[in-house]
Amino acid sequence: MGPVVLPLDWQQLSPPGQTVGVDIEPSQYRDAWAQAVERSNINLHFGVADAYRLPFAANTFDAAFLHNVLSHLRRPLEVLKGIYQLLRPSAVIGISHPDFSGQLISPADSLLERDHELYWRLVEHNGGNPAIGKHQRGLLHDAGFVRVEAVAKYSTVGAQDGVRMRAMHGGRLFGGSAIAQQMIDLGWTDRSELEQIIDAWRRWSEQPGAFMANATVTAVGWKE
Repeated sequence: MGPVVLPLDWQQLSPPGQTVGVDIEPSQYRDAWAQAVERSNINLHFGVADAYRLPFAANTFDAAFLHNVLSHLRRPLEVLKGIYQLLRPSAVIGISHPDFSGQLISPADSLLERDHELYWRLVEHNGGNPAIGKHQRGLLHDAGFVRVEAVAKYSTVGAQDGVRMRAMHGGRLFGGSAIAQQMIDLGWTDRSELEQIIDAWRRWSEQPGAFMANATVTAVGWKE
């Protein structure tokens, strides 16, 4: 679950087994299918599925992995309990999600802080939790998993190519995207402010000391 390109690498870790990647958005599969064909991954399958109603029988899988999924769900514990039922005894689950409460950025800019505020607010408005990373160990425990462990690391943008790409991402997000339009429709901002945020990303990318980092938390647990 999550971007369906992830099962391509997962399948390489266990080539004898069958690997299934699912996402609710069908368009996610174009690149994944192309890569699967290129790598001749005959044991890899994709499907469109709702995380709350996964179309698999109980005790089907030996492992599950979710990336950047729970942070966008209103009922993440319900999803994890459902996955617990799909796993066989002794199966493992891994989950990896950001925690944007730990964001670092330099140099500081009030418009980039506004960017962070708007995105955080929108995720919460849509039922998600942009700070779910720190809660993953507890969620897995509450879902019934045992021997749960969690670690955190920072994904950094500290070289010129990465800085440029991050600024371009900020420009796309607050340009003509559906996310930007939803923020405008909700009355939280307007096109003028979003253009100012885009320009702030450009100015930030031109700073020789530009730096950004966000925390990602990964948790692993087992089914008894």
